[in-house]
Amino acid sequence: MNLGTWIARDTYANWFRPYWFLIFCGFVIVILIAWWKFRQRKIPTQGLYIGIFILVPLSLFGASIFGKLDPDHPVPFYELLEFWLPGMSIHGGLLFGLFAGWGWFYYESRRTNISIWVYADLIIPHILLAQALGRWGNFFNHEIMGAPTSRESLMWLPVFIRNNMFKWYVPNPIPDLFYPTKAVGIPEFDMGVDPTDFAHVQYFQPIFLYESFANVILWLIIVLVPLIFKYSYYQKFKKEEPAFTTLSYKGVWDKWYYDLKIDPMVVKNLSNKVNLKKIYFKNKSRMTKKELVINYFKYKWARLQQIIKANHWELEKIENPHRLIILRCGVQAGLYVAGYNLIRIILETQRTGDDLFLTNMPVLDFIVIGFFILFGILLIIFAQYISVYKWRQGGWLYEKQY
Repeated sequence: MNLGTWIARDTYANWFRPYWFLIFCGFVIVILIAWWKFRQRKIPTQGLYIGIFILVPLSLFGASIFGKLDPDHPVPFYELLEFWLPGMSIHGGLLFGLFAGWGWFYYESRRTNISIWVYADLIIPHILLAQALGRWGNFFNHEIMGAPTSRESLMWLPVFIRNNMFKWYVPNPIPDLFYPTKAVGIPEFDMGVDPTDFAHVQYFQPIFLYESFANVILWLIIVLVPLIFKYSYYQKFKKEEPAFTTLSYKGVWDKWYYDLKIDPMVVKNLSNKVNLKKIYFKNKSRMTKKELVINYFKYKWARLQQIIKANHWELEKIENPHRLIILRCGVQAGLYVAGYNLIRIILETQRTGDDLFLTNMPVLDFIVIGFFILFGILLIIFAQYISVYKWRQGGWLYEKQY
Protein backbone atom coordinates (compact mmCIF):
# COMPACT_ATOMS: atom_id res chain seq x y z
CA MET A 1 0.00 0.00 0.00
CA ASN A 2 1.27 3.48 -0.84
CA LEU A 3 -1.38 5.51 0.94
CA GLY A 4 0.01 5.09 4.44
CA THR A 5 2.72 3.52 6.57
CA TRP A 6 3.28 0.31 8.50
CA ILE A 7 3.82 0.60 12.25
CA ALA A 8 4.55 -1.97 14.96
CA ARG A 9 1.94 -2.86 17.51
CA ASP A 10 3.96 -2.26 20.67
CA THR A 11 2.71 -0.13 23.53
CA TYR A 12 4.83 1.58 26.18
CA ALA A 13 4.00 -1.03 28.82
CA ASN A 14 4.69 -3.96 26.48
CA TRP A 15 7.98 -2.36 25.43
CA PHE A 16 9.23 -1.92 28.95
CA ARG A 17 8.70 -5.30 30.57
CA PRO A 18 10.19 -8.02 28.30
CA TYR A 19 12.92 -5.85 26.79
CA TRP A 20 14.47 -4.71 30.04
CA PHE A 21 14.16 -8.15 31.63
CA LEU A 22 16.19 -9.67 28.78
CA ILE A 23 18.67 -6.77 28.78
CA PHE A 24 19.18 -7.30 32.51
CA CYS A 25 19.70 -11.04 31.96
CA GLY A 26 22.23 -10.24 29.22
CA PHE A 27 24.25 -7.97 31.51
CA VAL A 28 24.19 -10.60 34.25
CA ILE A 29 25.43 -13.33 31.88
CA VAL A 30 28.35 -11.21 30.62
CA ILE A 31 29.32 -10.22 34.17
CA LEU A 32 29.16 -13.80 35.47
CA ILE A 33 31.23 -15.21 32.59
CA ALA A 34 33.80 -12.42 32.97
CA TRP A 35 33.95 -13.01 36.74
CA TRP A 36 34.48 -16.75 36.18
CA LYS A 37 37.22 -16.03 33.60
CA PHE A 38 38.93 -13.63 36.01
CA ARG A 39 38.87 -16.24 38.77
CA GLN A 40 40.10 -18.93 36.38
CA ARG A 41 43.11 -16.79 35.42
CA LYS A 42 43.67 -15.73 39.05
CA ILE A 43 43.15 -12.07 38.13
CA PRO A 44 41.94 -9.69 40.90
CA THR A 45 38.20 -9.10 40.45
CA GLN A 46 38.07 -5.72 42.20
CA GLY A 47 38.84 -3.95 38.91
CA LEU A 48 35.96 -5.81 37.27
CA TYR A 49 33.50 -4.68 39.96
CA ILE A 50 34.49 -1.03 39.56
CA GLY A 51 34.44 -1.40 35.77
CA ILE A 52 30.83 -2.64 35.91
CA PHE A 53 29.68 0.55 37.63
CA ILE A 54 31.50 2.63 35.02
CA LEU A 55 30.72 0.70 31.84
CA VAL A 56 27.07 -0.27 32.32
CA PRO A 57 25.63 3.28 32.76
CA LEU A 58 27.79 4.73 29.98
CA SER A 59 26.80 1.90 27.64
CA LEU A 60 23.12 2.58 28.30
CA PHE A 61 23.55 6.29 27.60
CA GLY A 62 25.48 5.55 24.42
CA ALA A 63 22.84 3.12 23.21
CA SER A 64 20.12 5.65 23.94
CA ILE A 65 21.87 8.58 22.21
CA PHE A 66 22.58 6.69 18.99
CA GLY A 67 19.22 4.92 19.07
CA LYS A 68 17.24 8.14 19.26
CA LEU A 69 19.27 10.22 16.79
CA ASP A 70 16.98 10.58 13.78
CA PRO A 71 17.34 13.42 11.26
CA ASP A 72 13.75 12.86 10.08
CA HIS A 73 12.30 13.03 13.60
CA PRO A 74 14.67 15.05 15.83
CA VAL A 75 14.11 15.04 19.59
CA PRO A 76 15.34 17.41 22.34
CA PHE A 77 18.82 16.64 23.69
CA TYR A 78 17.57 15.50 27.09
CA GLU A 79 15.41 12.83 25.45
CA LEU A 80 18.53 11.33 23.88
CA LEU A 81 19.65 10.38 27.41
CA GLU A 82 16.35 8.73 28.44
CA PHE A 83 17.53 5.15 28.03
CA TRP A 84 14.41 3.77 29.71
CA LEU A 85 12.35 4.86 26.67
CA PRO A 86 12.20 3.00 23.31
CA GLY A 87 15.06 3.57 20.90
CA MET A 88 18.32 1.81 21.82
CA SER A 89 21.31 1.16 19.54
CA ILE A 90 23.73 -1.72 20.15
CA HIS A 91 26.51 0.14 18.35
CA GLY A 92 26.01 3.23 20.49
CA GLY A 93 26.34 1.13 23.63
CA LEU A 94 29.43 -0.58 22.22
CA LEU A 95 31.13 2.70 21.33
CA PHE A 96 30.61 4.25 24.75
CA GLY A 97 31.35 0.99 26.55
CA LEU A 98 34.54 0.24 24.61
CA PHE A 99 35.97 3.73 25.12
CA ALA A 100 35.11 3.70 28.83
CA GLY A 101 36.40 0.14 29.22
CA TRP A 102 39.64 0.95 27.45
CA GLY A 103 40.23 3.94 29.72
CA TRP A 104 39.45 2.11 32.95
CA PHE A 105 41.25 -1.17 32.21
CA TYR A 106 44.27 0.67 30.81
CA TYR A 107 44.58 2.35 34.20
CA GLU A 108 44.00 -1.02 35.89
CA SER A 109 46.63 -2.71 33.71
CA ARG A 110 49.30 -0.21 34.80
CA ARG A 111 48.49 -0.97 38.41
CA THR A 112 48.34 -4.78 38.16
CA ASN A 113 50.85 -5.51 35.36
CA ILE A 114 48.12 -7.33 33.46
CA SER A 115 47.89 -6.53 29.76
CA ILE A 116 44.79 -4.68 28.61
CA TRP A 117 44.54 -7.33 25.87
CA VAL A 118 43.90 -9.92 28.60
CA TYR A 119 41.02 -7.87 30.00
CA ALA A 120 39.60 -7.36 26.49
CA ASP A 121 39.55 -11.10 25.72
CA LEU A 122 37.99 -11.97 29.08
CA ILE A 123 35.06 -9.57 28.66
CA ILE A 124 34.33 -8.37 25.12
CA PRO A 125 33.52 -11.62 23.22
CA HIS A 126 30.83 -12.57 25.75
CA ILE A 127 28.83 -9.45 24.90
CA LEU A 128 27.56 -11.52 21.96
CA LEU A 129 25.39 -13.55 24.34
CA ALA A 130 23.84 -10.38 25.77
CA GLN A 131 23.16 -9.14 22.24
CA ALA A 132 21.51 -12.44 21.32
CA LEU A 133 19.17 -12.10 24.31
CA GLY A 134 18.52 -8.46 23.49
CA ARG A 135 17.30 -9.39 20.02
CA TRP A 136 14.63 -11.59 21.61
CA GLY A 137 13.62 -8.51 23.57
CA ASN A 138 13.14 -6.79 20.19
CA PHE A 139 10.96 -9.72 19.15
CA PHE A 140 8.67 -9.37 22.16
CA ASN A 141 8.53 -5.63 21.52
CA HIS A 142 7.49 -6.26 17.95
CA GLU A 143 10.40 -4.28 16.49
CA ILE A 144 13.62 -4.66 14.42
CA MET A 145 12.08 -6.59 11.55
CA GLY A 146 13.50 -7.31 8.13
CA ALA A 147 12.26 -6.99 4.58
CA PRO A 148 8.51 -7.34 3.83
CA THR A 149 7.47 -10.88 2.98
CA SER A 150 4.39 -13.08 2.74
CA ARG A 151 2.92 -15.04 5.59
CA GLU A 152 3.39 -18.24 3.59
CA SER A 153 7.17 -17.75 3.53
CA LEU A 154 7.21 -17.79 7.33
CA MET A 155 5.39 -21.09 7.77
CA TRP A 156 8.66 -22.76 8.85
CA LEU A 157 8.65 -20.65 12.01
CA PRO A 158 6.91 -21.67 15.24
CA VAL A 159 3.44 -20.16 15.55
CA PHE A 160 4.37 -17.85 18.45
CA ILE A 161 7.10 -16.27 16.28
CA ARG A 162 5.21 -16.21 12.98
CA ASN A 163 2.15 -14.53 14.46
CA ASN A 164 4.32 -11.75 15.88
CA MET A 165 6.12 -10.87 12.64
CA PHE A 166 3.71 -8.28 11.26
CA LYS A 167 2.99 -4.57 11.43
CA TRP A 168 -0.37 -2.95 10.88
CA TYR A 169 -1.37 -0.41 8.29
CA VAL A 170 -2.02 3.22 9.23
CA PRO A 171 -3.91 5.16 6.57
CA ASN A 172 -2.86 8.59 5.36
CA PRO A 173 -4.44 10.96 6.19
CA ILE A 174 -5.05 9.57 9.68
CA PRO A 175 -8.78 9.41 10.55
CA ASP A 176 -10.21 11.23 13.55
CA LEU A 177 -9.84 9.40 16.88
CA PHE A 178 -7.16 7.14 15.37
CA TYR A 179 -4.44 6.33 17.91
CA PRO A 180 -1.47 4.01 17.32
CA THR A 181 -2.07 2.16 20.58
CA LYS A 182 -5.62 1.39 19.40
CA ALA A 183 -4.74 0.78 15.79
CA VAL A 184 -4.89 -2.97 16.26
CA GLY A 185 -8.31 -3.43 14.71
CA ILE A 186 -8.88 -1.50 11.53
CA PRO A 187 -11.59 -0.28 11.15
CA GLU A 188 -12.64 -1.40 14.65
CA PHE A 189 -9.87 0.38 16.58
CA ASP A 190 -10.60 -1.26 19.93
CA MET A 191 -10.28 -4.87 18.72
CA GLY A 192 -7.23 -7.07 18.21
CA VAL A 193 -5.43 -7.59 14.90
CA ASP A 194 -6.27 -10.69 12.95
CA PRO A 195 -2.90 -11.98 11.63
CA THR A 196 -4.67 -13.26 8.51
CA ASP A 197 -6.26 -9.89 7.73
CA PHE A 198 -3.85 -9.22 4.86
CA ALA A 199 -5.55 -5.96 3.91
CA HIS A 200 -4.42 -4.40 7.14
CA VAL A 201 -1.19 -6.19 8.14
CA GLN A 202 2.18 -6.80 6.48
CA TYR A 203 4.55 -9.62 7.43
CA PHE A 204 8.34 -9.20 7.69
CA GLN A 205 11.46 -11.36 7.87
CA PRO A 206 12.56 -12.34 11.44
CA ILE A 207 15.83 -10.40 11.44
CA PHE A 208 16.01 -10.68 15.24
CA LEU A 209 16.09 -14.48 14.94
CA TYR A 210 18.84 -14.51 12.31
CA GLU A 211 21.01 -12.12 14.29
CA SER A 212 20.54 -13.85 17.64
CA PHE A 213 21.54 -17.25 16.23
CA ALA A 214 24.45 -15.72 14.29
CA ASN A 215 25.68 -14.08 17.50
CA VAL A 216 25.65 -17.38 19.39
CA ILE A 217 27.48 -19.16 16.55
CA LEU A 218 30.10 -16.38 16.40
CA TRP A 219 30.57 -16.62 20.17
CA LEU A 220 31.17 -20.38 19.90
CA ILE A 221 33.73 -19.81 17.13
CA ILE A 222 35.60 -17.18 19.14
CA VAL A 223 35.62 -19.36 22.25
CA LEU A 224 36.76 -22.50 20.36
CA VAL A 225 39.46 -20.89 18.17
CA PRO A 226 42.07 -20.82 21.00
CA LEU A 227 41.46 -24.52 21.64
CA ILE A 228 42.34 -25.31 18.03
CA PHE A 229 45.72 -23.63 18.52
CA LYS A 230 46.14 -25.19 21.93
CA TYR A 231 45.62 -28.75 20.77
CA SER A 232 47.02 -28.54 17.23
CA TYR A 233 50.45 -29.87 18.16
CA TYR A 234 49.27 -32.91 20.12
CA GLN A 235 50.28 -35.51 17.52
CA LYS A 236 53.65 -33.83 17.05
CA PHE A 237 54.27 -33.87 20.80
CA LYS A 238 53.47 -37.59 21.04
CA LYS A 239 55.97 -38.46 18.28
CA GLU A 240 58.79 -36.41 19.76
CA GLU A 241 58.08 -37.28 23.39
CA PRO A 242 56.61 -40.81 23.77
CA ALA A 243 56.21 -40.21 27.50
CA PHE A 244 53.53 -37.64 26.67
CA THR A 245 51.11 -40.31 25.41
CA THR A 246 49.61 -40.65 28.88
CA LEU A 247 48.94 -36.92 29.15
CA SER A 248 45.82 -35.03 28.11
CA TYR A 249 45.83 -32.37 25.41
CA LYS A 250 46.07 -29.67 28.06
CA GLY A 251 48.77 -31.56 29.95
CA VAL A 252 50.96 -31.79 26.84
CA TRP A 253 50.50 -28.10 26.02
CA ASP A 254 51.35 -27.09 29.56
CA LYS A 255 54.59 -29.06 29.50
CA TRP A 256 55.69 -27.56 26.20
CA TYR A 257 54.64 -24.00 26.93
CA TYR A 258 53.37 -23.09 30.39
CA ASP A 259 55.69 -25.18 32.54
CA LEU A 260 58.96 -24.01 30.99
CA LYS A 261 61.57 -22.98 33.56
CA ILE A 262 63.11 -19.72 32.41
CA ASP A 263 65.76 -17.68 34.19
CA PRO A 264 63.90 -14.57 35.42
CA MET A 265 67.07 -12.47 35.18
CA VAL A 266 67.34 -13.25 31.45
CA VAL A 267 63.73 -12.16 30.97
CA LYS A 268 64.34 -9.00 32.99
CA ASN A 269 67.42 -8.07 30.98
CA LEU A 270 65.61 -8.56 27.67
CA SER A 271 62.57 -6.60 28.89
CA ASN A 272 64.43 -3.63 30.32
CA LYS A 273 64.35 -0.41 28.37
CA VAL A 274 65.63 3.08 29.05
CA ASN A 275 63.33 5.11 31.30
CA LEU A 276 62.97 8.22 29.16
CA LYS A 277 61.06 10.14 31.82
CA LYS A 278 64.12 10.05 34.07
CA ILE A 279 66.19 11.50 31.24
CA TYR A 280 63.92 14.33 30.10
CA PHE A 281 62.36 15.21 33.45
CA LYS A 282 65.27 14.54 35.78
CA ASN A 283 65.32 18.13 37.05
CA LYS A 284 61.64 18.88 36.55
CA SER A 285 61.37 21.12 39.62
CA ARG A 286 64.09 23.43 38.25
CA MET A 287 62.66 23.75 34.72
CA THR A 288 60.79 26.75 33.42
CA LYS A 289 57.40 26.28 31.75
CA LYS A 290 59.04 26.72 28.35
CA GLU A 291 61.64 24.05 29.13
CA LEU A 292 58.94 21.68 30.36
CA VAL A 293 57.01 22.05 27.11
CA ILE A 294 60.13 21.54 24.99
CA ASN A 295 61.21 18.48 26.99
CA TYR A 296 57.70 17.07 26.83
CA PHE A 297 57.79 17.00 23.02
CA LYS A 298 61.35 15.65 23.07
CA TYR A 299 60.19 12.89 25.40
CA LYS A 300 57.25 11.99 23.13
CA TRP A 301 59.51 11.86 20.07
CA ALA A 302 62.08 9.68 21.86
CA ARG A 303 59.26 7.42 23.12
CA LEU A 304 57.94 6.99 19.57
CA GLN A 305 61.41 6.07 18.33
CA GLN A 306 61.78 3.64 21.22
CA ILE A 307 58.56 1.88 20.22
CA ILE A 308 59.48 1.77 16.52
CA LYS A 309 62.91 0.30 17.24
CA ALA A 310 61.67 -2.14 19.90
CA ASN A 311 62.06 -5.81 19.03
CA HIS A 312 61.20 -8.42 21.64
CA TRP A 313 61.78 -11.39 19.36
CA GLU A 314 64.52 -12.64 21.72
CA LEU A 315 62.04 -12.57 24.58
CA GLU A 316 59.58 -14.52 22.43
CA LYS A 317 62.19 -17.17 21.63
CA ILE A 318 62.98 -17.95 25.26
CA GLU A 319 59.30 -17.87 26.28
CA ASN A 320 58.30 -20.10 23.35
CA PRO A 321 61.38 -22.18 22.43
CA HIS A 322 59.36 -24.79 20.52
CA ARG A 323 58.08 -22.07 18.17
CA LEU A 324 54.44 -23.00 18.71
CA ILE A 325 51.82 -20.95 16.85
CA ILE A 326 50.13 -18.98 19.61
CA LEU A 327 46.89 -17.03 19.43
CA ARG A 328 47.82 -13.73 21.05
CA CYS A 329 45.77 -11.81 23.59
CA GLY A 330 43.48 -9.30 21.88
CA VAL A 331 42.72 -11.47 18.85
CA GLN A 332 39.44 -12.69 20.34
CA ALA A 333 38.33 -9.10 20.98
CA GLY A 334 39.22 -8.25 17.37
CA LEU A 335 37.27 -11.27 16.12
CA TYR A 336 34.24 -9.99 18.01
CA VAL A 337 34.45 -6.49 16.49
CA ALA A 338 34.98 -7.73 12.92
CA GLY A 339 32.63 -10.73 13.15
CA TYR A 340 29.66 -9.00 14.73
CA ASN A 341 29.80 -6.07 12.32
CA LEU A 342 30.05 -8.45 9.38
CA ILE A 343 26.79 -10.02 10.60
CA ARG A 344 25.26 -6.58 10.96
CA ILE A 345 26.27 -5.29 7.53
CA ILE A 346 24.72 -8.38 5.92
CA LEU A 347 21.45 -8.07 7.84
CA GLU A 348 21.41 -4.29 7.54
CA THR A 349 20.49 -4.69 3.86
CA GLN A 350 17.18 -6.20 5.01
CA ARG A 351 16.25 -3.47 7.49
CA THR A 352 14.03 -0.46 6.96
CA GLY A 353 15.45 3.03 7.52
CA ASP A 354 13.85 3.24 10.98
CA ASP A 355 15.67 0.10 12.12
CA LEU A 356 19.19 0.99 10.96
CA PHE A 357 22.02 1.59 13.42
CA LEU A 358 21.99 5.24 12.26
CA THR A 359 18.28 5.86 11.82
CA ASN A 360 17.28 6.98 8.31
CA MET A 361 20.94 7.54 7.33
CA PRO A 362 21.64 4.42 5.20
CA VAL A 363 24.85 5.61 3.46
CA LEU A 364 26.52 6.77 6.67
CA ASP A 365 25.22 3.64 8.42
CA PHE A 366 27.02 1.30 6.02
CA ILE A 367 30.17 3.43 6.06
CA VAL A 368 30.37 3.31 9.87
CA ILE A 369 29.72 -0.44 10.08
CA GLY A 370 32.29 -1.02 7.32
CA PHE A 371 34.77 1.00 9.38
CA PHE A 372 34.06 -1.25 12.39
CA ILE A 373 34.83 -4.34 10.28
CA LEU A 374 38.11 -2.81 9.10
CA PHE A 375 38.97 -1.77 12.65
CA GLY A 376 38.35 -5.31 13.91
CA ILE A 377 40.63 -6.80 11.23
CA LEU A 378 43.38 -4.28 12.02
CA LEU A 379 42.96 -5.04 15.73
CA ILE A 380 43.53 -8.76 15.06
CA ILE A 381 46.67 -8.04 13.01
CA PHE A 382 47.95 -5.55 15.59
CA ALA A 383 47.45 -7.88 18.57
CA GLN A 384 48.85 -10.95 16.81
CA TYR A 385 51.88 -9.51 15.01
CA ILE A 386 52.77 -6.03 16.28
CA SER A 387 51.87 -5.40 19.91
CA VAL A 388 53.56 -8.59 21.13
CA TYR A 389 56.93 -7.50 19.74
CA LYS A 390 56.74 -3.75 20.39
CA TRP A 391 55.23 -3.46 23.88
CA ARG A 392 55.94 -6.87 25.38
CA GLN A 393 57.65 -6.91 28.79
CA GLY A 394 58.60 -9.63 31.23
CA GLY A 395 56.73 -9.78 34.52
CA TRP A 396 53.34 -9.00 32.97
CA LEU A 397 50.57 -11.60 33.09
CA TYR A 398 50.22 -11.67 29.31
CA GLU A 399 53.66 -13.32 28.94
CA LYS A 400 51.95 -16.68 29.50
CA GLN A 401 48.47 -15.80 28.31
CA TYR A 402 49.22 -15.86 24.62
